[in-house]
Amino acid sequence: MGNVFIVYSINKSVDLEDLPLPVEYIDVFRKEGIKSLYEYQREALDNIFRGKSIVVSVPTASGKTILGYLAILRAKKLGLKSVYIVPLRALAMEKYEELKKFEKYGLRVALAMGDYDSPGGYLERYDVVVATSEKMDSILRHNPDYPYELGVVVVDEVHLLGEESRGPTLEMVISRIRAVNDEVQFVALSATIKNSSELAEWLSAEHIYSEFRPVPLKLGVFYDTRIVYEDGTEEEMRRDTIVVGNIVKRRIEEGGQLLIFVNRRKSAESLATKLQRRVLSLLSPEEKDALEELAKKIDEEEYTVYSEKISKMLRHGVAFHHAGLSNSQRRLVEEGFKRRLIKVIVATPTLAAGINLPSRTVIVRDLTRYDGYGSVLIPVMEVKQMLGRAGRPKYDRYGEGILCATSEKRAEMYMDVYIRGDTEEIESQLASPRALRVHILSLIASDLVSTREDIIDFFRTTFYGHRIPADTLLGQVDAVVDFLKDNGFVEERKFIRATPMGKRVSDLYIDPESAILMEKCFSMDYDEYCVLHTISTTPDMRVVRAKKSEMESLYAKSVLHELAVSEFEVPQDRFFAAIKTANILQEWASEASQEEIIERYDIGPGDLHAIVEMAEWLLYSFGEIAQVVKYPHVRDIHNLTMRVKYGVQEELLPIVTLRGVGRVRARRLFESGFNSMEKLRNATVPQLTRIPGIGERLAREILKQAQK
Repeated sequence: MGNVFIVYSINKSVDLEDLPLPVEYIDVFRKEGIKSLYEYQREALDNIFRGKSIVVSVPTASGKTILGYLAILRAKKLGLKSVYIVPLRALAMEKYEELKKFEKYGLRVALAMGDYDSPGGYLERYDVVVATSEKMDSILRHNPDYPYELGVVVVDEVHLLGEESRGPTLEMVISRIRAVNDEVQFVALSATIKNSSELAEWLSAEHIYSEFRPVPLKLGVFYDTRIVYEDGTEEEMRRDTIVVGNIVKRRIEEGGQLLIFVNRRKSAESLATKLQRRVLSLLSPEEKDALEELAKKIDEEEYTVYSEKISKMLRHGVAFHHAGLSNSQRRLVEEGFKRRLIKVIVATPTLAAGINLPSRTVIVRDLTRYDGYGSVLIPVMEVKQMLGRAGRPKYDRYGEGILCATSEKRAEMYMDVYIRGDTEEIESQLASPRALRVHILSLIASDLVSTREDIIDFFRTTFYGHRIPADTLLGQVDAVVDFLKDNGFVEERKFIRATPMGKRVSDLYIDPESAILMEKCFSMDYDEYCVLHTISTTPDMRVVRAKKSEMESLYAKSVLHELAVSEFEVPQDRFFAAIKTANILQEWASEASQEEIIERYDIGPGDLHAIVEMAEWLLYSFGEIAQVVKYPHVRDIHNLTMRVKYGVQEELLPIVTLRGVGRVRARRLFESGFNSMEKLRNATVPQLTRIPGIGERLAREILKQAQK
């Protein structure tokens, strides 16, 4: 077991210049305002520079990231390669941009996200690759020997091993790297969790634990008109119909900003709307002018159901933030908050696990959520992650986290559980049937295992196997291997080998169950809607839940088409959600406007983007599997994939792929007679600029591409 360093001192520090790194690297940190290290960071670096793996468990916003960067820079100095693994794309972008600051001093940085069917061989040219855990898993499937190249693996937010959807993939990535290269140095970064020492033991790493925060955190519970803080002090507020309205007003008057977390999108929008007038009266003329410019950027973008609402809110210094917003809308909201123009963001908890967006005050208004069956309390770990956003280094002397209670009894319970209580232990999620299906096939297809005994031996090296004897998996492993055999993904004689179908499914990074559902279409006549419904029934698809009020029309739609997957082959709620999702995809590919779809199906622009992106991948996978079984309609599937990708009818495919065109301009070009590449090659700039939405610069770019 690794040593445990419990750090209480916050006064000791070491100057960055004392580190054995080139002065140019140190200068980059200095320009970011980092001149010295905290005591826990010094303890961690002592181990990093001795080549030891570490697990760092400290509160949110305590400077963990710099440890990962310094380990990468040390590896570069030694001629070793690194990967930086993160859970979310937004975080990957953030880390990539930060590491690129070292590029002018020779550090070659790559960003790897999405495109799970790419071999990734080009990544070997880079010193450090920033990747999501899913992309890294895909890289390891295509190139199982990739870990031989690595000297350092930084795992950000390693506590997400316990997260149901992402945890198994992260655990498998770590275990696969260790199976190939047991000399890799791991730098695992975690928020404070109850069993972080157990993670360190699993990774044969030193355990660095601290409760230190550079900005002290003051925590309290608000009920009725009083905030009662952990230290026993109290603060009175005037009663308010918005509940948190007077807290917001007082904190802005004191020069602060607020993040308010609620449990539903509608709640985020509703509360932000109610706070508009309160916040507007507290803005300076200069802030109002700057917010006006920010709002105009929203107005200039493609109109969505949220455009007017967000634009109006920004002018009031308020915004909401959830997954329904488009990427550009989220970026503008985050930009306005970082510039301290937006005073309040009301968000769903997804923001807490996203990019670095601290605030002086964090209010968690809702501590329950609907889990599909009823209302349940949010896990302590998740609440502490939200509260950890409070306190901006370099700006605030302290951060403040406030929980809202609806009764005195609840207030006492929240104080005991969320403020004084421990976080939950992290438990492996690897034993779920879906995780085992996906990852056992991957191990077989990558030739990392060749017998059932090999599979059990591999699982003994996982966190699951560390916590629970992997022999208990024996029955599950046998069941999964039998399932893969029965469905043609693997063959077993003396050794287990992946079939061509099994290898392709693993490389495509889809669930074998998804491939089984897709194969149901291959014996039927080609029908576009049947294909869209089939991919929407797969466990890989992010579906839109069907409402009770929609069931009758959805059932009627199912009767109109001969579907490959019946309501008896998948759970009924999944079947009807798949019909709704297929409707969305069909309308999108038939050029219904984004606004129409969003309004008709009560989703956000971000939801539509996520559905289309996943559908494109599943349709691509459908086409690849179709080639393996020699399905005669591969070309139709390819065209449908492209139509869903661009949101157009088939007649626009020859021109919509041009950069800068898009679905709306492609339709205008087509209706103006430029319906083929040949006609575009013969066009002139004046002819193209007469078409709405095409300026001279874009016209020249279109002609340049067409002539190539």
